[in-house]
Amino acid sequence: MRQFVVASALFAAGVGLFQVSLSASGSVGPGAGKVSPRAAYSQGKALTFDLLVCDSCPLAKGDLDRARASSLAASLVAVYDGKETGSSDDKAVTALCGDGAAEAEDCKLKMELVHYFLARRFKL
Repeated sequence: MRQFVVASALFAAGVGLFQVSLSASGSVGPGAGKVSPRAAYSQGKALTFDLLVCDSCPLAKGDLDRARASSLAASLVAVYDGKETGSSDDKAVTALCGDGAAEAEDCKLKMELVHYFLARRFKL
């Protein structure tokens, strides 16, 4: 009986010392989630000024005013919906998507972020 008690105590101590850490599989964690409005605005602003409005971009820095932003936002909506724009903004939308198709998820996300930035910045 004594050996059984000692063996049980050693087993319990061993289990206590060699615990394996486990984590629950749930939605809480550092994974991707919804984009907050503040992050969407910041990302849209960065995309706009990195890909659309710069020295080597389709739009010069002084060209982006409320009227041009409204035209660009309308073109982004048209391309997002799969329509042709036929406007001077086609070059800007192409620069935003790069060589990839406008139907690609990455391109659609970029268009959404830029549209959100333009709508908030210029109160469209």
